[in-house]
Amino acid sequence: MSNIFNWIEIRTRDLEKAKKFYESVFGWEITGKENKDYAYWTISSGSKIGSGIWRMPVNEPLGVYVYIVVDDIETTLKRVEELGGKISQPKTPSVDGCFMAFLTDPEGNAFGLWEEHRK
Repeated sequence: MSNIFNWIEIRTRDLEKAKKFYESVFGWEITGKENKDYAYWTISSGSKIGSGIWRMPVNEPLGVYVYIVVDDIETTLKRVEELGGKISQPKTPSVDGCFMAFLTDPEGNAFGLWEEHRK
C-alpha cells in the first residue's frame, strides 16, 4: 500500500529526557539502547502506525517527522519539486534495503518519504 502515513518520528538531543517525558505524559513504553554513534528507540503507543525517538546530532533539525510510504521515491521527489516543494535529503539507503528521503512542502513543513524494499 502506498501514499499512506507509516511512521512518526520524534527527534531529540537527549533520549533519556524525551523517554521520561513521553512515558510520563502518555504512558507509552519506549525501548532501546543508546550508544555514542547511533540511538533510535521505538515507541509502543498502541497505534497501528509505527513510531520512534531518534537522537539527532547538533547540526540536524529537531521536530516531529511523519513518513509517507511511496512506490518510487525518485518519481515522487520530481513531482514535489514541480509543485514547489524542496528536497532536503535525496533518496538515501536505509535499513533492510529500503530507502528514505526528506523534503519540505511549499509552506516549509518537513516530512519524510519511505520506499519499501522491492522483492
